[in-house]
Amino acid sequence: MFDLIKKHRLLLAIIITTIGALIYLFEVGKKPENSRVSTLTQTLTFPIQMLVHTVISFSADITESYFYLVELRKENNELKKQISALTEEVNRYIEESIQYNRLKVQLEFAEQNPDKKIFAEVIGESIDNFHQTLQINRGSEHGVKRNFAVILKEGVVGRIETVTPYQSTVQLILDRRSRFPAILQRTRTKGLVYGNSNGLELRRIPLRGDVKEGDRVVTNGLSGLFPKGVLVGIVKEISHNDHELFQTATLKPVVEFDNIEGVFVVLKSVSQLRQPLFSDK
Repeated sequence: MFDLIKKHRLLLAIIITTIGALIYLFEVGKKPENSRVSTLTQTLTFPIQMLVHTVISFSADITESYFYLVELRKENNELKKQISALTEEVNRYIEESIQYNRLKVQLEFAEQNPDKKIFAEVIGESIDNFHQTLQINRGSEHGVKRNFAVILKEGVVGRIETVTPYQSTVQLILDRRSRFPAILQRTRTKGLVYGNSNGLELRRIPLRGDVKEGDRVVTNGLSGLFPKGVLVGIVKEISHNDHELFQTATLKPVVEFDNIEGVFVVLKSVSQLRQPLFSDK
C-alpha cells in the first residue's frame, strides 16, 4: 500500500490540492462563522500546495534549461564549423599571397631578362641521396630540349637532363654529376663548379688567382650550357694543399633548392646568339 502511494504521490498531491481548493471556494461563499472549516482546509493543504508549486516550478526550470543547453550546444557547434571554415580560408589566402608574391618577383625577372624562357612548375623531386633532380611540367611539346638551362631570378638551378612530351627532369647543380665552368665576378678568375650534394665547390682555381671570401661566382657562358653572367654562389671558404696546383673554394648556393616551386627553362639566350647555346646530344 505504501509503495502504491509513493508511486502515485504526485497524482495524490494534485487530487488533494484540487479537493482543498474546491472546499475553500465552497466555504468562501458561506457566512464568516462557518469559515473555520475553510481555515482548517487552507492550513492542511498549504504544504501540499507549496510542494506542488515547487515541483512544477522546478520541472519548468529544468525543461527550460535543457532546451537552452540544447540550443547553446547547437549554436556552439555551428560557431566551431564557421571558425574552422574561416581558418581554412585564411590559410588559403596566406598561401596564395605567398605564392603570388614569389611568382610576381620571378615574372618581373622574366620580363626584364631578355632571354627567351618558359615557366614550369615543380611536380616532383628525387627520392635518393645519389641524384639531385626535379620533375617539371614542361616537355618537348613546349619546346624544351635536353641540356637547356634552368634558372631563377636568384641564379642557376640546373639543366634539363631528360625530356618527355609533357614533363622533364632537371639535374640540379648540386648533383654530384654536375660540373660547368664559371668565373669569379670580381677578378674574372676561371674555375670549374662541381656539385657535392650538400653544396658547391669552385675547383681548379689557379694558385695565383685572386679569390676571397664573399666573392660572387657567375657563369662564363662558354660551356654552351648556361647563359653568361648568371649567379651561381658566394665564396665562403678557400682551401689549398701543398701538393696541389690549384685552389678550391667552397660556395654557398644563392638558390634555396629546398624551397623551389617553379623554375624558368631558357629556350634561347641573347648572350650567345653567335653560337649554339645548347647541345641536343
